[in-house]
Amino acid sequence: MLKEWPLLKQIKGGLRGTGPEVMSERTRNLKMKTSGAEVTQSVCPYCGVGCGQLIHHKNGKLISIEGDPQSPISRGHLCPKGADTYELHTHPNRLKRVKYRAPYAKE
Repeated sequence: MLKEWPLLKQIKGGLRGTGPEVMSERTRNLKMKTSGAEVTQSVCPYCGVGCGQLIHHKNGKLISIEGDPQSPISRGHLCPKGADTYELHTHPNRLKRVKYRAPYAKE
């Protein structure tokens, strides 16, 4: 079991530690959280600039929102508000009803 440690493989083989020798069986089997998800292009809802976003969803559930590298406006980057769009949609305390106060009402 100790022989399988990536560090020992590096030392034994005189390797630099930038290739497959640094991977354990667990890390070789890791997958991205967006693997197998559908991707939809969208626009950031915050300001009027129109930065592109990629919406990753699987089985009707939102998985991730990231910047769209093909967007000529943002080129894959998002501002802090745009990067937090995922939290805007998934936070448990998110308001789901419109708050309305009638004209001249006191409450």
